[in-house]
Amino acid sequence: MSKRIETLAWIGSRIGKPPGWERIVRRLAPPEKCRRMPEVCVVRDGCLVVVQPSIPLGWHVVFFGTYEPELREIFRAVLPSEGVALDIGANIGWHTLLMARLVGARGRVLAAEANSSVREQLLANLNLNRFSQVEVIPFAISDSEGTVEFYGPAADDADSGNGYMVPDSAATKPRSGIIRLETRRVDAIVAAAQLERLDLIKIDVEGFEWPVLRGGEETIAKFRPQIVFEYNAEYASRGGGSPAVVFEFFQRYRYRLFTIRRTWAEAVRLDHWPNSADIWAIPLK
Repeated sequence: MSKRIETLAWIGSRIGKPPGWERIVRRLAPPEKCRRMPEVCVVRDGCLVVVQPSIPLGWHVVFFGTYEPELREIFRAVLPSEGVALDIGANIGWHTLLMARLVGARGRVLAAEANSSVREQLLANLNLNRFSQVEVIPFAISDSEGTVEFYGPAADDADSGNGYMVPDSAATKPRSGIIRLETRRVDAIVAAAQLERLDLIKIDVEGFEWPVLRGGEETIAKFRPQIVFEYNAEYASRGGGSPAVVFEFFQRYRYRLFTIRRTWAEAVRLDHWPNSADIWAIPLK
């Protein structure tokens, strides 16, 4: 099995993910069969990153050489040297590391990760690369200051990247993995950091993207950053972010929305809103 995994990883690092290749890899080396594999350290985009092959993010990095490459192309295009980025839902730092490399030692990255076990891996990856330009924010990001219950699976759990805030009003709650966290607004974080510019915000918080946006209205109006956020209809109700309210929000602040596809970004219409996609919000002049 180990030889098969190494061969598949070697092939994937060179060919990426052409049509049908992921299906072949899933048949020969699915994530659940990689649970006994140790963590591996790989070099990607000039950064060192330690990943677990049994976790979805790590599995993609090991077998296809990357994860969410379409987002990374956008980051490369919009994030300048000496720029500033805010990574909300930083996970183990896969995108944070690239942001830090792009802005360089004179730039800044604020990386928010609420799940403490995952945050430890984020810090380890930052230390591995000696990135002092990254500040880690250990709070859940929302539209108010306070405390909230948070579903935070262990870092070695296949669900570790899917942690989310659990409102008191939630009809059902996970049976385990619940922790209590402080919440912060984007506006409060940016003010505390005394930022003079903000070029990019990335948001991936499992359905709570709308509260994050609402808590960052002053920041968005002032700096007009590029924004990349996830929308998934299955989770959107957690934070109340219907397509209509999100669309109206970005219209009010003069942004155009594009669904990020594999080879291009397609303009979003309210009457043709994607069911599950990463969305790119581009500020208009």
